[in-house]
Amino acid sequence: MANVSYWRTFWVDSGETGLLPGHEHYWAMWGFGFLDVLGVTPGPLNSDVGDQILMIKDVRSEADSSGGRRLYFTVRNTGPVRAIGYGLNFSFVSP
Repeated sequence: MANVSYWRTFWVDSGETGLLPGHEHYWAMWGFGFLDVLGVTPGPLNSDVGDQILMIKDVRSEADSSGGRRLYFTVRNTGPVRAIGYGLNFSFVSP
């Protein structure tokens, strides 16, 4: 039977700029196995500046010569206003 796990992290701007429309953040993660299935979803924080819309793009997987694995992805602000912060929700399915 498969095991399902989840994990969450956050990014919050310490200033007033936020993640501007059209701008991107680049992320990397590691610590998963060859047969694991991973998913990542952005969860923008709500604010009074308007609708915040984020997307995950450019998902890439890498394996090095020792078997270590990494996942690279980009968070892009596709909305009309700055994003003041967001959560990243990860799900893992392992055999």
